[in-house]
Amino acid sequence: MPENRLQAASADDARPARRATRVYLVEDSPHIQDSLLVFLHAPGDVEIVGVADNELEAVTAILADPVDAVVVDLSLREGNGMAVIEKLRRANMMAQPMIIVFSNQSQPEIKMRALQLGADYFFDKSIESEKVRAALRALSAQ
Repeated sequence: MPENRLQAASADDARPARRATRVYLVEDSPHIQDSLLVFLHAPGDVEIVGVADNELEAVTAILADPVDAVVVDLSLREGNGMAVIEKLRRANMMAQPMIIVFSNQSQPEIKMRALQLGADYFFDKSIESEKVRAALRALSAQ
């Protein structure tokens, strides 16, 4: 009987350790950046690996070091979140990140356009922050 437990333990050891979901945050408001860094971080599940407040910096960083997910606002210091979505979806990456739009600009036509460009989710900043965290945690559980 102990041999079976030993074999089971060895089989468990052979499984690769699950790594945290790597997330890049694209948000121009320093206050909201700080809040999201604390709110979204979940040790062992979700790790924020970078932050940008503009389109060029975000796209450049994500293409240089791909991530599992991107949380992006539509209004940025320079450029905009729609262009971030479009450039990431057109990029030749081994694996495309999940893209979550988190914006106050939640009019139906804007939401539809973001989804057409390739966003996986669109959440309203004023009422759906918990949904962002849930989507990232679901990704980390996969």
